[in-house]
Amino acid sequence: MPRAMWTGSLSFGLVNVPVQVISATRDMDVHFHQVRRPSEGSKPERILMKRVADDGEEVAWGELGKGWELDDGSILVLSQDDLDAAAPEKTKTIDIEQFAPQDSIDPILFDHPYWLLPHGEGDGPLRAYRLLVDALKGRDEVGIGRIVMRAREQLVALRERDGLLSLETMRFADEVRDPQNTGAIPGGEATEPEEQEIADAVALIEEMTDDFDPSAYEDRHRQRLLDLIAEKAKTGSVVIPEPEAEPEPQKAPADLMAALQESLNKARGTKKPSRAKAPAADKAKAEA
Repeated sequence: MPRAMWTGSLSFGLVNVPVQVISATRDMDVHFHQVRRPSEGSKPERILMKRVADDGEEVAWGELGKGWELDDGSILVLSQDDLDAAAPEKTKTIDIEQFAPQDSIDPILFDHPYWLLPHGEGDGPLRAYRLLVDALKGRDEVGIGRIVMRAREQLVALRERDGLLSLETMRFADEVRDPQNTGAIPGGEATEPEEQEIADAVALIEEMTDDFDPSAYEDRHRQRLLDLIAEKAKTGSVVIPEPEAEPEPQKAPADLMAALQESLNKARGTKKPSRAKAPAADKAKAEA
C-alpha cells in the first residue's frame, strides 16, 4: 500500500474532514545505475557522486548552503534562518476557498494528481468524508484551496472521482508562459485556411473521435527495454539491429486539400462500423 505523504484535515465552511494525501500515480520508468564499464575479468562498479567546489575540493553535507546569484554575478548566501523567515505558515488544513466550474480551469494549470482519503478512527471522519464526496458527485464544481506540503504552499483542486476525492496540485498563473511571448506567429491572408479545408479538418476530427480507453495505450519503449534486459540476462547478449537513419521532419503538404481528403477517406475506411457518423461533421461541411 502507498504511504501517506501528508495528513491533516480538509475544511469547507465549518466542516472539517480528517484526510491523508496519497500519490495517485507511480513511477514506471526503467531506472539504471551508473556504473564503470568492466574490463575483461572484472565486475561493474557503481559510480559515487561527490559534491565538489570550484577549487576541486570535496564539500561535506554540513558545509552546503543556499546561494542566489545577483545581477552583478556575485552570490548572496542565505542561512536557514533567512529561509525560515519566508517559509509558508505551518498548517495541517486544506482550506477550500471557493468552488469553480471544472471547465473554467485550463488543464495546463494541473500538475500532479493525488488521492485524498479519509484518515482517523471511528465513524466520524468517514461520515464527514462521504458527505463531501456525495455532495460533489455528479456535479461540475471543483473545490479550490491551498496545501502546505514539502515546505511549499501549493494551489490545489479537489473533485469527486469513483467515490473518492481526488486532489491535484496546480500551477500558479505566473508559472504558465504567455503564448504570445513564445515567438510571433506570422499572419496574413496567405496563412488563412479555406472554408472547405476547415470543414474537411472538422470531418476528419469527427471520424477519429471515440471514447478514450487508457488501457489501450502502453509504454512501448519501456516494454522494449524490459524485453532487452530479460534477453541479455538470459543469454548474455542481444541482437543489435542496424541503426536507422535519422528521419527528416515531415513538411506541410503541398496540396492541403488533397491531404485532408485522403486522410478523411482513410479514416472512414478504417472506422469501426458500430460508431455512427457524427452530425457535427456533416453540419460543418454543409455550412461550408
